[in-house]
Amino acid sequence: MTIQAFSERVGVAKSAIRYYEEKGLLGPVERSEGGYRLYREDQIKTVRLITSLRMADISIADIQMYLNETNTSKRQQMMADWIHSIKKRRDVLDTSLRYLKGNSLNERIYLIEKERETVIWFPAISRIGKFGELFMEKAEELKKRNVPIQNSYLKYISGLDLIQAEIGFSVPPTTDTTWMSGDVYKEEMASAMCIAMPFTGSFENIQDGYEKLFNYAVTHDWLPTGDVVEWYRGNDLSTVELLLPVTDIVKRGV
Repeated sequence: MTIQAFSERVGVAKSAIRYYEEKGLLGPVERSEGGYRLYREDQIKTVRLITSLRMADISIADIQMYLNETNTSKRQQMMADWIHSIKKRRDVLDTSLRYLKGNSLNERIYLIEKERETVIWFPAISRIGKFGELFMEKAEELKKRNVPIQNSYLKYISGLDLIQAEIGFSVPPTTDTTWMSGDVYKEEMASAMCIAMPFTGSFENIQDGYEKLFNYAVTHDWLPTGDVVEWYRGNDLSTVELLLPVTDIVKRGV
């Protein structure tokens, strides 16, 4: 059939059909004596599949791999991987939409997908707002071992006046940790969706920031999946953001 008839049959624009052909997705396309393209009945199924996959934002290269794959199991695995990826993107979009509806920007609270990090944690005890010297001390210890530091963290453990906490530093995954002993340990922090808030008040009152972030999560139906963590970017200990890993109660059906 001609490209006009084929386009009407599959409900796909002629320009898209030509594009699929140029990318080699339709296999060999015959030509009439006058040089016009002629399409076969068996290509209808292929064009409809390609169009559906493109609407799902599957790349042309991935579609080409799928069409060229003759192993049924491998095809099924590719489809399963696409479904997983699309579900993940959908969850992120749903979460982002709920965040925007929650008037979060006016409360200076934002949403972040924290990347996976390797963190070395040191035990630390000090009074509220007085952990700066311990940060510098532990950072210097890593520096002497030629360990580059990317981010710094403080995780509250217990206490009201005298605080027991852990000071953490994100480091390259290949960092040698054979020297660690006692309460010093390495953690592979998984990537996580977090709500975050910059804290600009006195460090002596930082617990107020903890409470505000946690209360915001509860009020807006976010389920905390971990503790609030103080996040110091790079070597700058003068500014801090509070992070709380969360999941969406409404979306998860909790």
